[in-house]
Amino acid sequence: MATANTTSTLASRIKEQFNNDISSLVPGPNKLCKLNFRDDIELGKSAIFDVQLSDELGFSSGQGNITLNGAIAQTAARATVDAYSLILQYQASYDLISRASGGDKKAFANFTSNKFIPATESFQRRQEMMHMHGRQGLGTVLTNTSGALVISVATWCPTLWLGLTGAVIEGWTAIGGSTQHDADLTISTVNVDTRTVTVTGTSSSVVAGDILFFKGTHAAGHYGMMYIAQNTGSLFGISATTYPTWASNLSDVGTSALTMGKILQGSALSANKGCFEKTTCLVPVKAFQGLVADESSLRQYGANYDSKKAKNGFEGITFFGASGEIEVVPYAYLKEGEAILYPDRWTYLIGSSKMTMELGQDGKGQDGKMWFDVATTSAKEMRLFSDMQLFCEKPGYITYFTRSDSLALHT
Repeated sequence: MATANTTSTLASRIKEQFNNDISSLVPGPNKLCKLNFRDDIELGKSAIFDVQLSDELGFSSGQGNITLNGAIAQTAARATVDAYSLILQYQASYDLISRASGGDKKAFANFTSNKFIPATESFQRRQEMMHMHGRQGLGTVLTNTSGALVISVATWCPTLWLGLTGAVIEGWTAIGGSTQHDADLTISTVNVDTRTVTVTGTSSSVVAGDILFFKGTHAAGHYGMMYIAQNTGSLFGISATTYPTWASNLSDVGTSALTMGKILQGSALSANKGCFEKTTCLVPVKAFQGLVADESSLRQYGANYDSKKAKNGFEGITFFGASGEIEVVPYAYLKEGEAILYPDRWTYLIGSSKMTMELGQDGKGQDGKMWFDVATTSAKEMRLFSDMQLFCEKPGYITYFTRSDSLALHT
């Protein structure tokens, strides 16, 4: 028999006190969701951009009575951009809603609070992934051992996979037109140390080289930044093969780590196509640490030197190259073998709606809220919706960085 009362023996008399917030362990979005949303472009069926792809070329030269060569008109085309919808469904039972309602201490968060069901955070994370990797895939399989899928070094992104336990993915043989291997694959565990995504469901046909996609997103839905950066065919109705100004640039950094010098060399490819303005270069987190070390080695102690306190490091690095000002920023949703430089002014989001849970509000009794009673169970379903597409008006200003040996940019 216990001689002293403890928190265990009197547990029923001790009031539980919850923190005022949920300790979320899932990284949040941090860049592309914050791009400018062009609400000045009213999207009906699609948005049309008139693009000039070549100059007027009917020149003649010489002396005296010159025979003219004739007119050669400029080439122009229409870029047709459609938005793609993203919808999140989430449900809660009636008794859960009842117990989490009201202003008292029945629950640590009110049901109507975002703290209770982190739907908006989940939505923005998925949106960030689609803006970056839509139609390009989440990673390439290196090996498959009974459903333990090891992702290749160059296509691995730990932040991307965190928080996806329970998500449904698919394995395809290639980007675009290809063959699906097996059916739905449900993520059961993720090991970021070994780059392993373990799935349940039949996965015996998934082999090395297969590319993993969220269910229903292969060759459908949003075109991500990385798809735009690697396009060599027709995109938004214009051929990058026919018109090189519509194609982005590939900068092979060789077989060693990304450096400031290599970023400058890549920016020259953008400058070759007329980019002389502010650009942003997103790099993987580990690669950014190497760039910080390079930059730190160039620093000298100045008049503000304090012998008692050393402070160094950078949130971002800004310098000037052939294309103008370049801001290098660490980006958590990048695969470790790639980086991208893009023009800030010409890259934005267009569509009919940002993230919302209200549609069709008419001021006449229809509030537009997407809350529904589930037909067969005692629960309500809520939905979040957006309709948008990331777009770069001048893809020739984009430069995509990768390694020729298919390894990570930080090694």
